[in-house]
Amino acid sequence: MAVTLALTPIILASVVQGMDRARRDTADVRERLIQTARAASTSEENILAAAEQIARALANLAEVRDASPACHQNLSDALRGVAFFTNISRLNSQGIIVCSALAAASGTDLSSQPAWKDIAEGDSFRVAAETARSGTDRRAMLGMLPLRDDAGHFIGAISIAIDVGWLDFVVRSSPLPRGSVVAIFDRYGRVLASNREEIADALFRHPGYRNDADVYSAEDNAGHIWNYATAALLGKNVYAGFAMRRASLFGATYLHVGTDFVLPFLMIALTWIAIWVVTERQVTRWIVYLRRISGAYRSGHYAIRPALQGAPAEFQMLGSALSEMADSVQDRDRRLREALAQKSILLREIHHRVKNNLQIVMSLLNLSANQVQHSAATVALRKSRPPINALALVHRMRHDREDQSLVDLKPLLEDLTQQTSEAFAGDQHGVKIITEIASQPVPGDFAVPIALITVEALTNVFKHAFPPSQRHGDIIRVTLGPAQKGRLRLAIEDNGIGFDAAPEENIGVRLIRTFAQQIGGLLTFSSRAGKGTRIELLFADPARTAAPGPETESGPLIQAN
Repeated sequence: MAVTLALTPIILASVVQGMDRARRDTADVRERLIQTARAASTSEENILAAAEQIARALANLAEVRDASPACHQNLSDALRGVAFFTNISRLNSQGIIVCSALAAASGTDLSSQPAWKDIAEGDSFRVAAETARSGTDRRAMLGMLPLRDDAGHFIGAISIAIDVGWLDFVVRSSPLPRGSVVAIFDRYGRVLASNREEIADALFRHPGYRNDADVYSAEDNAGHIWNYATAALLGKNVYAGFAMRRASLFGATYLHVGTDFVLPFLMIALTWIAIWVVTERQVTRWIVYLRRISGAYRSGHYAIRPALQGAPAEFQMLGSALSEMADSVQDRDRRLREALAQKSILLREIHHRVKNNLQIVMSLLNLSANQVQHSAATVALRKSRPPINALALVHRMRHDREDQSLVDLKPLLEDLTQQTSEAFAGDQHGVKIITEIASQPVPGDFAVPIALITVEALTNVFKHAFPPSQRHGDIIRVTLGPAQKGRLRLAIEDNGIGFDAAPEENIGVRLIRTFAQQIGGLLTFSSRAGKGTRIELLFADPARTAAPGPETESGPLIQAN
């Protein structure tokens, strides 16, 4: 578009130049056509002028004017030695030949000639249409000069028969441009002589006066358009016409004007092609290539290096910059992978050692519990084992997972439920535990409070929900699944003895409330005497961005029903 706008003045200048050239070429062709018509008519005009001069000279002879017996001899003498005249005659006022250079023509009536009326009414020499033979076997056309007496009355005319064959010979022998048509025709549109009669009849057959300064156009029988100019030979009576086909006449003009119009657009088109080719070879293909290289880098294939041999220097510099960037990214990725691997190893080692240390703590607590004689101390020591076991289980699961930042709650809660059940198997034989836990990976800082809440709740259930005196199909149900508003619900319920009053604010309740507060959860106790107890924890799903609800933020963390 910029190139096109830049070349617009050149286009406009070329168009104006083409229009000016068209006007000048048209004027030149017009002038050349008129001059050629005049030049082509010179010989014919000389013949007609000679006929007029001879007719006027004979009109001054008394023998001819009076049509005396000596008239025949005078006309015969005038005809002798003139090759392009076939006869000279004296006509009376009725158009009948009264004397002639050729005796056979005497008595011929020429009053039917179209020009006879003009001869009778005028004074100038006129040429009539071609007449048959006129006393000879040769085709001729008649030139007539009117005669008048001293009183101005029309007394006849002198007729000179001009050899049409001679005119044809003169016309055909003239040096003319190839394909041109030359004709002698009268004002009635009758062609008297021509080098191409069939075309001349179609071009010049229209009667009427022709202006020597004008150029006319006509169509031949084949549908071709011709332009022609005329030159008057005898006033307004006889004309010489010169014609050429428009395609031949204006061929050079069409070429020049077409060149002036087409060349700027061709120049723009070639410029576009050149820009496209150069851009494709020097810019576009290298941009596409570098885009593929950057796509490979984006996919992590940093070992690929751009091959830019033959590319412009700017692209080679860009390719070098991309290679250096790939080297830097590769080195950084290597160092990050090494650091991540080392971090994973350290985390695994930490979780493993924490798990081992917690197991050592449990072993120490067991030894202490076995050695302590005071029953209250023994109970306290044994009550500390399940939370420590829960912490050890969390660290073991984090140690076993590839992604050590997450812990799946499903195996964690199932294992905790199983271990707690086994710990109280001696006291609560026959309790059925049902787990309905969905797989839910959560961060470690969520897993620890949830595990401790579950252990504490199960411990309370095993200790208080099923007294030995009231055993009847004991069931504990642990469920975990999605709730509304992007939350998760953890529920621990039993069908034990239940209670009507609010739970006692003991250390277990305080621990559960503290653990729920750590994860921003809503903790609810529901219980009725003889109908069991239900502990429900609602907390935000860490995998979603939903913020905790208004109950978590402003409501109580524990509700008892």
